[in-house]
Amino acid sequence: MKIISNHIAQFTILLLFLTVIAGCSSTSPTQFEEVQETTNKTPSPEPSLTPSPTQIQPSATNTPPPPTHTHTPTETSTSTPTPTSEPPALVVNEDAACRVGPGLIYDINAYLSVGAVPILLGQDPENAWWSVEEPLFNTNCWVSSEIVSVQGNTDSLPIFTPEPTPTIEPSATPKQKGVFYYLIAKDTGGPVGCGDSLIPVYAGIPTSGDFEKDIHNALHALLKLKVEEFGGYYNPLHNAHLNTGGISFDKGDGQVKVKLNGSIPKPKDECEYHRVRGVLWETVRHYPRVKGVTFWIGDKLVGDLIAIIDR
Repeated sequence: MKIISNHIAQFTILLLFLTVIAGCSSTSPTQFEEVQETTNKTPSPEPSLTPSPTQIQPSATNTPPPPTHTHTPTETSTSTPTPTSEPPALVVNEDAACRVGPGLIYDINAYLSVGAVPILLGQDPENAWWSVEEPLFNTNCWVSSEIVSVQGNTDSLPIFTPEPTPTIEPSATPKQKGVFYYLIAKDTGGPVGCGDSLIPVYAGIPTSGDFEKDIHNALHALLKLKVEEFGGYYNPLHNAHLNTGGISFDKGDGQVKVKLNGSIPKPKDECEYHRVRGVLWETVRHYPRVKGVTFWIGDKLVGDLIAIIDR
């Protein structure tokens, strides 16, 4: 019995101790909830301090704006332009000699080929010769107006006074070089015709070295000259209709035979006969190798065709 009482007492004491402890550790529901709320509450994250990238606006430059193009209307001229006169130009129509002065009596200074366009410088007082600059020979010289064509207005060209005319000295072997034929200088006290002289006229063709070819070229230049007066000299064959057919030369006796094609009128008098014969024969006979010359038209001697019966 005593033992049971001791156990009850111990149990009672234990129960009382537990009650005390439970009271000490007991928390009001409100406090617990606060604690629980505080414990379970997740703190809000602090706002990020990382700065957001700021877009940098390009700074304005001082480039001036492009100028505004203002179209200025051009003034339209209503006046009619004054026509300008065409500058004069000279064209050579056939191979020709260009001389020191305006006349066949002057020495040759250069040769002009057909189609050449020398620089036109001036003219003589009679407008029969033109002063030109020949670039190939680099010289100034005179060319006859009868063998050239002039284009444009020549009124502004200067008039040149020619050098004094040299003394006429007819010669069968003139000093100039090149192919030449003869014309007549009337009433000069010469031995041809009735006091006339033979004047060499250069054709503007250099000698080729071929004797027969040179004779052919000289006769061709003479016979195609269809004017009565050329450079102040008389052409007695101006009314003939002839051309060169062929030339043969006999080296043994120095005789030249020339065949011509066409016709030749009979001279009106003895003076004219000697003029015709002089220019035709001497054009061939002046070559040193020639001892004699005969001209033929068909089977007729030209000497017979032009003979004056009553002379």
